[in-house]
Amino acid sequence: MAEEIKNTEELETAAPAADSDEDIDAYIRELTGKAPQKKPEAQRGPDVEQFRVTSQIGEDDHRAFIYYSTLLRFKWVLPVFILGPIAFSLFFAFVDGRFYSGNFILSLVVLYVAITLIVVIRCQRWLSKIKKNNPKTLYLTETTLAFLTYSVINMKNGNHIKVGYEHMIGVCESRKRFIMYFDNGKSMVFRKEDMPAEELEKFRPFIHSKVHKVKMFKK
Repeated sequence: MAEEIKNTEELETAAPAADSDEDIDAYIRELTGKAPQKKPEAQRGPDVEQFRVTSQIGEDDHRAFIYYSTLLRFKWVLPVFILGPIAFSLFFAFVDGRFYSGNFILSLVVLYVAITLIVVIRCQRWLSKIKKNNPKTLYLTETTLAFLTYSVINMKNGNHIKVGYEHMIGVCESRKRFIMYFDNGKSMVFRKEDMPAEELEKFRPFIHSKVHKVKMFKK
């Protein structure tokens, strides 16, 4: 009971001081020319905690997140990476109406190697950027995520960042992690092993129901 009171006081103290919704709203207005729609506060109930998880996030988690975000966040990426080289290889394999298997295999290998190098280089540059801008992030850092009714609070290194679910544009689930994407370019991640299995089953439909698709272009 004492721990619940402590958690409630912590959230109530942190939320107003570090609420980043106004900055995110301004960002959306700048990109879309429209203000994001919000439900009137009077129609909402209390913003109470539903789930809480604490993970030790380190360099391995950042690397896995980067590769996952590069290859698996969008369902069309892998099919394009697989079918694209095949289509181009077929084009180069036909010469004067004749099919040359050697040309097909050679071009296919070259294209797959090139795509692999591009992905690896991109991910390594992303990781290097994190190392340069905030090297402490890559060391094992305790990160606590509190999932409330209408928002999520990221508690890390003494900082509390609160973001409403109306800014969450995607949720991905890998074999070991949950990753949440927000319309300000930020993301949150935690290891699934750090949440009890019975809570994880309840969390999955909860977090997917909170995703909002924000169009970043003018109609």
